[in-house]
Amino acid sequence: MRSPYRVAVWGPGFMGQAAIRELVRLPETDLVGVFAYNESKNGVDAGTLAGIEPIGVKATTKANEILTLKPECVIYTARDFGDYRSDSDIIALLEAGINVVTVLSYQYPKTRGREAEQRLIDAGKKGGATLHGTGLDPGFLYERLAALMTGISNDIQYIRLDEYFNCGNVGAEFLRTFGFGNTLDEIEKDPIAGKNANNYLSMAIQYMADKLGVPLKRIEMFHRHKVVDHEESIPGLKLKAGMVGTVSFEWKGYTHDERPMFQIQVNWYLNDNLRPAGVPSNYYWILVTEGIPSSRVGVEITGSFEKNLDILPQNPVSPGWLGTIIPAIQAIPLVINAEPGIYVSAMPDIHWKPDMRG
Repeated sequence: MRSPYRVAVWGPGFMGQAAIRELVRLPETDLVGVFAYNESKNGVDAGTLAGIEPIGVKATTKANEILTLKPECVIYTARDFGDYRSDSDIIALLEAGINVVTVLSYQYPKTRGREAEQRLIDAGKKGGATLHGTGLDPGFLYERLAALMTGISNDIQYIRLDEYFNCGNVGAEFLRTFGFGNTLDEIEKDPIAGKNANNYLSMAIQYMADKLGVPLKRIEMFHRHKVVDHEESIPGLKLKAGMVGTVSFEWKGYTHDERPMFQIQVNWYLNDNLRPAGVPSNYYWILVTEGIPSSRVGVEITGSFEKNLDILPQNPVSPGWLGTIIPAIQAIPLVINAEPGIYVSAMPDIHWKPDMRG
């Protein structure tokens, strides 16, 4: 067996902190560095930042110090502003020969156009490194689970994913940027919330369309936000009646005969009081494939079913976020051994196509 993988974390926010806790806990990984943007974190022990015992690895705000450490892979969890400003960081890492796995919207860069995709490919080839975008949704639930489920159906009419996510422990500052506490008019004019989410989910739809061999005419995004009719709150954020308490977007990918074949809707709600009726838990997904035959899969994520825990004490972050960072950690060996450039998740061996002859 080889020595542990040398890994660094880029961006120790709540996702990066969850990654630190897992990387320190796993014997297969060795956390060698942490890059932070906030000067107040410079020199702080990574364990302290993540709320665990000090581990002897200090965070730095100097990117060149991470490059000098020569990690085999960086788990990239910088804050996503929806404008791909992370390209410069990721390209620098790739050109330095450091593989990158990210939970940001890089799972199918082809969607951004040939020029943007080629810059990432060229950086990887220059440094002999690989970029891979992963995550729960996007990543696992649509591009992987939905792709798998198509293998039991013929004549598929549509593939739909609905996400229900309790955002109560994400943090008030982050939720404000996504439109919680705004009016309907304000949130529909907010470029960050819609643009950020659109980058993720439009990639998921384009990936499925391309891999299944279904040409798309267009992808449309719809606003489905809901306001509260009474006061609701979480620590640091109080909503009055008429403010947005559920942020919801829907995407539809239309075929050339105007059929909305690829559908995704996200429903992010402020607290448990706003969980939609009929949704059994705070982190739940429903995947429907309409065809011959049709299928419906419900995915519930929690800390522990056996122990009846929502949050795990060893990694106290929402299970939805934990289920997002762990696929990135599991992808470390994959990107280290992949060909330089971009690694895109493969389709399952058996899946539906409009014409199975090719």
